[in-house]
Amino acid sequence: MEKLYGRDLMIDGCNCAQAVLVSLCHDIGLSEDMAMKLSCPLGGGCRAGEICGTVTGALLALGFVTGNTDRHDKDAREEAYKKYIEFDRRFKEKYGSLVCREILGCDTSTPEGKEHMKNHPELKLRCHERVDGAIALVKEMLAEEKSK
Repeated sequence: MEKLYGRDLMIDGCNCAQAVLVSLCHDIGLSEDMAMKLSCPLGGGCRAGEICGTVTGALLALGFVTGNTDRHDKDAREEAYKKYIEFDRRFKEKYGSLVCREILGCDTSTPEGKEHMKNHPELKLRCHERVDGAIALVKEMLAEEKSK
């Protein structure tokens, strides 16, 4: 895959979740192929206008780094949950919502929403801004974690 980053990955064909997770591969030690596959169903608010794909892509990255590996280690899981909640809080504080259809003002899982998106290409800029913002936020949080 050509080395693109953030919004450029979206422009080149990735969905929002893929653009975020692929952009973070080097930082978290995940292959680009795996990132593409894992995040494929998550773009467009899980294809349903729900939680923004930039958020789900970012949470996958954070989970890959901070998630628990022992299913019985509830303390480790709770610590990881705190990081995900903190990401959500910061993202929502910056962008106002975690929900795709609220961010775009249309539900791209419907024919009407898809048509609206097609007729208003400036809405893609909201997606691009959030892709780059989510990547920056994850990098910031990972740096904070390393500095502890």
